Amino acid sequence: MRLCRTWIAIVGTLVLLIGCGDSGDVDGEDYGNLLASPEGLVIVEEEHPTGWTRAQCFACHEIRNIHTVNRTHLPDDAIDLPGVRAIVREQGEASCTLCHGDNGVMP
Repeated sequence: MRLCRTWIAIVGTLVLLIGCGDSGDVDGEDYGNLLASPEGLVIVEEEHPTGWTRAQCFACHEIRNIHTVNRTHLPDDAIDLPGVRAIVREQGEASCTLCHGDNGVMP
């Protein structure tokens, strides 16, 4: 019985690990023109209902697939996407609030 539970735990862990990550193409997340949103880049509940009040942005938004394409309709030279990605790499999820607001997360 104990061996069976151990085996189930090992198989379950492997299944979870295999399902993590993505080795596919990086296309960027597309939510349309971000500046056309009610508050611009700041996230509002009506446009982010599933993730509203969740502080773990990277649970849904894969870090390698965000900030890869200019979705503002501003000229490409007006947006420093490599610089934005560097900030996200250095600061992690703490960087999200700099541009996107608090997402309804209370301190």
